[in-house]
Amino acid sequence: MEAATVAKSLGGMVGVYLKDKGLPEDIHPLEVGMIVSAAALAHDIGNPPFGHSGEDAIQTWFKKSKSVETHCESMTPRQRADFERFEGNAQGFRILTRLQMYKEEGGMQLTAATLGAFSKYPVQVRLESEPDSKDVNVKKFGFFQSEQGRFDELAHQLGLLSIGGDRGGWCRHPLAYLVEAADDICYRIVDFEDGFQQGLIDLDTAVEYLAVIGDRDKNLQRVAKEASKRDKINVLRSIAISNAIDEAARVFIEELPKIMNGEFRDDLMSKTACHSAFEKIKEIQVTEIYKNQRVLRVEAAGFTVIGGLLEAFFGAVSEVAAAIEKTGSSKNAPKECKKLCDLIPREFLGPGELPLIDPYPRLLGITDYVCGMTDSFALDLFRHISGISLP
Repeated sequence: MEAATVAKSLGGMVGVYLKDKGLPEDIHPLEVGMIVSAAALAHDIGNPPFGHSGEDAIQTWFKKSKSVETHCESMTPRQRADFERFEGNAQGFRILTRLQMYKEEGGMQLTAATLGAFSKYPVQVRLESEPDSKDVNVKKFGFFQSEQGRFDELAHQLGLLSIGGDRGGWCRHPLAYLVEAADDICYRIVDFEDGFQQGLIDLDTAVEYLAVIGDRDKNLQRVAKEASKRDKINVLRSIAISNAIDEAARVFIEELPKIMNGEFRDDLMSKTACHSAFEKIKEIQVTEIYKNQRVLRVEAAGFTVIGGLLEAFFGAVSEVAAAIEKTGSSKNAPKECKKLCDLIPREFLGPGELPLIDPYPRLLGITDYVCGMTDSFALDLFRHISGISLP
C-alpha cells in the first residue's frame, strides 16, 4: 500500500511531463500514475512466506531434496534453474497472469501496461554456464519457463526491445523504473521509520539520517517545532518521501531518451541526490533491523518450515504420480501420501484432482500452494503434518 501510494504520485508527475511529449491524446496524464500504482501494489505479491528468506529456503530445499533427486531427472536445465534460483518476481507474474482467478484465461486480466510496469526483470532464468551481468534489468529473472509464452505475447503487445543473446528477454517497460523507485523509496524510508517505531533505532539516529534527504538544516528546523518523538519522525518521513519522489521523477525525465532506447542500465534512485543518504540508511538497516535477533530467528525458522512443507507435499504428490504412471491408478500409492494429497487444494493439482505426471508443472503446483501461505499458516500446517501439534 505504501509503495502504491508513492508510485501514484511519482507516476502522476511523470504523466504530466509526458502530456506534451508524445502521450496519446486518449490517455490522461494521471492515468500513468494509476498504472504505476497498480503495478506497485502487486510488486511483492509473489513473495513466499518469510519474505526474501523464503526464496532462499525454496532454492536450498530444491538443491538438497531427496524427492527432487528421485523425481525431477527429466526436467530441463532451465526448468531446474527456475527452482535453483527461485524468484518472487517470477512467481508474481505467474500469480497475476495464471493463478489468481485461475478459472479465467489470463489470470486477473490486467492491462499490458500494468504487467509491463510490474515486470522488473523481463528475462528468463540464467543458467550457471551463462555469464552474469551488472545490468540491473537482468540480474534476476521475471518469469518461469511455464509463463515464457505469455511473456512473449506481452512483450510483443508492448513493443519491448529485445536484448538478444541466450537469456531470451527484453529491455524493461519504461514505467517499470518508476515502480522500482517507489519500492526503493519505501524500502529505505518507511522501513527505517518502522525500525524507530519498534525501538530498534534511537531518535537521534532516525532524525539525523532522515533529515539529510533534502535540505538538512531546513528539515531540522521544521522538526524542532514538533513536540513528540513520533511526530518528529512522521514529519521527517513525509518530507523525505516527497523529496525522494521529486528526485526520482527528475532522473526519469532526464534519462528518458536512454530508457526508451534500452540503454539505461541502472536504477533511478542510484542517480539521485538521495543516493548517498539511502546508502547510509541501508547500512543502519542491515545492522540494526534486518539482523535483529528476532528477525533472524523467524528467517531461520522459515528454512525448516518451507523446506519441510515442500518435501512433504512434493514427495507425496510424486509418489502418487508414480503409482498412476505405473498402474494407471492411485490405489497402490502409499496411504500417507494420499492423505497429504487430500490436504492440497484442487487448483494446485492436475485434472481430476490428481498429481501431474510431468514433474515440472507438478512442482510448480506445490510451490504455488506454499508461496500463497502466510507465515502463521505455513507454521501451523508444518506443525500439524509433522505431528508436533494437532488442529
